[in-house]
Amino acid sequence: MPTGILRRRPPLRTSLGLVTLAWVFGCVWYSTSTGEPLTLFAQKLGASNFQFGLLTALPFIASLLSLPGSMLVESTGCRKRTFLWSFYLQRAMWFVIPLLPLWVISRWGFGSAGTALSVFLWLVFIMYAAGAAGGPAWLCWMADLVPPRVNGKYFSRRRQWGIAAAVPVAVFVGYLLDRCALADNRAVLHCCAMLFMCCAVCGLADIHLFQYVPEAARPPQRGARLFESLREPLRHRQFLRCSCFVGALTFAVNFLGQFATLYLLEEVGVTNLAAQMILVVAPMLGQLLLLGAWGQAADRMGKRPLLALASAGLVPVGIGWCFVTPHRVWLAYALAGLGAALWTGVEVANLNLVLETSGGARRRPGGSSFAAVNSVIINICGCLGGLSAGLIAQILRDWHWQPLGGGKVYNFYDVLFIASGVLRLGSAAVFLPLLHEPTARPVRQAGRFMAAALLDIAAGPLRLLTRRANPAAQYTQSAAGKIAPEEPSRLRRCA
Repeated sequence: MPTGILRRRPPLRTSLGLVTLAWVFGCVWYSTSTGEPLTLFAQKLGASNFQFGLLTALPFIASLLSLPGSMLVESTGCRKRTFLWSFYLQRAMWFVIPLLPLWVISRWGFGSAGTALSVFLWLVFIMYAAGAAGGPAWLCWMADLVPPRVNGKYFSRRRQWGIAAAVPVAVFVGYLLDRCALADNRAVLHCCAMLFMCCAVCGLADIHLFQYVPEAARPPQRGARLFESLREPLRHRQFLRCSCFVGALTFAVNFLGQFATLYLLEEVGVTNLAAQMILVVAPMLGQLLLLGAWGQAADRMGKRPLLALASAGLVPVGIGWCFVTPHRVWLAYALAGLGAALWTGVEVANLNLVLETSGGARRRPGGSSFAAVNSVIINICGCLGGLSAGLIAQILRDWHWQPLGGGKVYNFYDVLFIASGVLRLGSAAVFLPLLHEPTARPVRQAGRFMAAALLDIAAGPLRLLTRRANPAAQYTQSAAGKIAPEEPSRLRRCA
């Protein structure tokens, strides 16, 4: 971008634009590196059910490094430098992750696939650990950069732009994997390796754009003040309760993890392109549809009602996977899209929680410590969820049950899906009564807000056609009076 443009535009607007543009590349990296290619690469290396559970748990295990990352940020005040070094390493690891296991196999043959798989898992862990170490620095930095009143709206719009770029890439990845699936295991591994290295380029472009984003000075903490800042999150009772609630939901949701992909490939028998469409494209479209509404609701309604609405909807989504069969593949698309749209509400509420406590206008001491503690709580729960799912799958791998002759044969996948739904319900029942947010609106009002937002989205194409047919209509004033600024235009009709 020319320097003249950067000088003429307002600094804040320029910075927010760069952060958004960075995620356009980052979302392409994320959807490729965490989608079906990762599962397929591990499968062709001979991963067991427990190892798939471990693969799901690795990012959560690595999150423990967010605590040392927080200490580094608090002691030096260098958020930008910490972020750049750690995330440059994380993205560059995607050149090494596929190449080193392939070198092991090319040197000693497929008899060494077990060794190659171990190398692969360790490299993936190092990659996640690098990202975890820089995570608190990024959150604390963004908390001071983005105005607090638009946290939810801005980050939702940012994710929408990223999804718009990642959807066509995800379709292409599925198509390419389908073509490679006709060949042998070595060709599939090479295809996945090529995808990983291409996504690494996008990931590095994502991080490079942050070099042009200015960093507000933050004084370093020394001695007793450093340890005091680290203890600050532990005194915030509502922060801990909300983090534990999101952690419990993460534990439950992580029972699907890699096993949803395996279920579609092994039990339902879908193609690689169909699996990519179900597990990557459909969730992206679900997020794209509701991200804007969740972001506005988080800013205007509060975090607690969002968590209540999202967790209530996630319960039937988890159990619904039991009814996905080769004759009901459409249900998988619906569940994946709806589940991602609902989970986005949890993520938006949690991000608002972290940003509000990490900095912004109040300059709370120990800001990065809130991000680190939140990350550790959630990711420990996610780690335990992935490991528990892997252990259950390994123990019940030979278990089958057919209650009705000629009906579906239930196996360990169904146990995981039902357990996930029950645990989601239990999390909401235990933690929601403990959350208190004085400024939050009632859950019923938040539900009406979301319903009105969905109606606005659905009526968007019709409204556009109407405006084209009658340009003067957009200037007419409603005789019903003014709508409160914190409510969508259709909320009054829903009340």
